[in-house]
Amino acid sequence: GPVVRVRGGDTIPFRVENHLAEETTLHWHGLLIPSEVDGGPHNTIAPGAVWTPEIAVKQPAATTWFHPHPHGNTARQVYGGLAGMMIVSDGGDRDRGLPETYGVDDLPLVLQDKRFGPDGAPVYAPTMMDMMHGFQGDTLLVNGAIGPVANVPAGFVRLRLLNAANARNFDLRFADRRPFFVIAGDAGLLPEPVEASNLVIAPAERYEILVNFSDGRPGDLVTAPDAHHGAGAGMTMRTARPSEGFGAATELLMRFRPDPALPAAVTRLPRELIRLASPDIASAVAWRTFELDPMLGMNMAGMRGMRVSQRTSARGGDHDHAGGPGQMMGINGRPFAMHRIDVTTKLGTAEIWEIVSARMAHPFHVHGANFRILSNNGRKPGAEQSGWKDVVLVEERAEILVRFDRPAPPRMPFMYHCHILEHEDHGMMGQFAVV
Repeated sequence: GPVVRVRGGDTIPFRVENHLAEETTLHWHGLLIPSEVDGGPHNTIAPGAVWTPEIAVKQPAATTWFHPHPHGNTARQVYGGLAGMMIVSDGGDRDRGLPETYGVDDLPLVLQDKRFGPDGAPVYAPTMMDMMHGFQGDTLLVNGAIGPVANVPAGFVRLRLLNAANARNFDLRFADRRPFFVIAGDAGLLPEPVEASNLVIAPAERYEILVNFSDGRPGDLVTAPDAHHGAGAGMTMRTARPSEGFGAATELLMRFRPDPALPAAVTRLPRELIRLASPDIASAVAWRTFELDPMLGMNMAGMRGMRVSQRTSARGGDHDHAGGPGQMMGINGRPFAMHRIDVTTKLGTAEIWEIVSARMAHPFHVHGANFRILSNNGRKPGAEQSGWKDVVLVEERAEILVRFDRPAPPRMPFMYHCHILEHEDHGMMGQFAVV
């Protein structure tokens, strides 16, 4: 999809036209907005219908995105191409010493993976293993292209990274082992740049990094195998060529080629970006536990139900919105149900949520709210994850401090769910009201 650029403080009248032969929605992932315009499963747009939300952007600068969210059919629609980046700016990047020229030294990179058929069209035909572990492609894409090349200035370049894949975790690094600097996460800037040699980005996560190309040498952005995939290292790649420098296991995403004809606006690494207080744990008014269960109801009848549900979904037919066949995953022992509110929180408060993921790693997303990671797998988060976020990759157990600053009445609740889209579609999702 297109890149949409907005400024904090803007109120934008959007017009979303559904030209599909099936219902859809459009979720503004990362925008802090009321549930009435969040675009979740309850904001359905019928075939041929138009949705006209007016969205007031009231949040710090951040890289966000948008994608459909119809329950039971999100995975197929996102895989089919209905996703795009949204950049929220505040006009302060020049004073911070950050690259800000869109398409020159400030580049959006949407990372995905696909499987292609003989005719070159993407194929979405998930197997039972794909349902259980998440659908991964055998070909990597950046902004819809295989192995693209970008000419960049011979200075610092800002890369806005979005993982829009259904299930793949990208383990990013440069083939020549050059370091880079993480400057932002899902919900905005970090206090200062964080030096890194690799970065794991889970489905739906966003990061912004600075890369120094002042040496004039081309740089290949590559990914290592997905060590968090439930089936091991994930699918074998068929990309344009293996990368060099990290061995045959890494795969090329794209190449950056410094061009002396392009002016290098930023040649020094900025020091301080924003001020960010430590998480206020004492502000939490409740503690809740959410156990993610990919094996809920996984007897033979449940497995047959999952296969039938997915074949129906692939044809764009009706979907079960209240549990039952196809809803074989869950949270806290229950599959998702459109009519049930699982949690009610109070507007203007904070809570500690403990997310438990015993069998495999799950990217956990909260709609309409931001959070700080307190711990993940028994450890404090790294500096690159110390800012405000809306997705956390839960390996075994994570604790997050969630702020609820946007309303969600029970008739139009927010969602929380695993962002492996096959898991979300099959019931690993819940609903919460903010009153």
